[in-house]
Amino acid sequence: MARVERISRRGFFAVGVVGAATVGLGGFGAVTRQADLAFVRPPGAESNAQVVAACTRCGRCWQACPYGIVGPVSLADSIVGYGTPTLAFSKGRCDFCMKCTDACPTGALSRGGSRERDLGVAVVVKDACVAWDWAGCTVCKDECPVDGAIELDERDRPVIHADYCDGCGACERACPSASLRAYDAGVATKGIVVVSRYAQAAQVAQVGQAGQGAGESGQSGHAGGGVSSEELFAGRTAPAVEPLAPHDKGVHPDGPNATREASRSVGGVHEA
Repeated sequence: MARVERISRRGFFAVGVVGAATVGLGGFGAVTRQADLAFVRPPGAESNAQVVAACTRCGRCWQACPYGIVGPVSLADSIVGYGTPTLAFSKGRCDFCMKCTDACPTGALSRGGSRERDLGVAVVVKDACVAWDWAGCTVCKDECPVDGAIELDERDRPVIHADYCDGCGACERACPSASLRAYDAGVATKGIVVVSRYAQAAQVAQVGQAGQGAGESGQSGHAGGGVSSEELFAGRTAPAVEPLAPHDKGVHPDGPNATREASRSVGGVHEA
């Protein structure tokens, strides 16, 4: 007898929400735009639209996460994406243990794809980053487990190399900016955050690199010059015109590819 998957009450409700959204948002065109919102997804999520289509909102992925960083997209953030998995690094970072992926019963998260070990990319929030105002803070670089993902420019400000960064969230988790700048009501975010490579903020950060990263830090590859808080809030989940390609150089030492030696920096130029 063929195996019949039972849909959870959460999944059943989500189907109803999507159906209502199809009408309430003005048809399938608007729903498609909602499905393309660029959330930071767990390992094995090939695209936001694919996750929205395949996920039954069963909750097994976030129940399986040993670090408590997988959780559901809120209804306020997306009607169509409501209940699908996203990552928040306030409690920890991802070490690519793949427990969330293995717990997924539908293939919304799956092994073997190009995004299996690529969660997103870190971007520096220039008006929140301590190093952009005062010298001395190198916490994000110190905590980064991937060689070459974060370097310092000639002013000791962090520069993100998208070819190496896998979006594990170690930098965001450790960033002390929110505490150190608690007196500043204008700072509502950490100085470095992870966004999806499909997000507008990731694209803006790369464009903003022109004068800061590759020229000043002496590093090769695609480096991110950061965004303002305003650009982050406007583009954190807004789809980019040209999404960033998956990283192809840095290797997370704790991940499923740990047997492959991480790239090293030789004479200021990274070699794979």
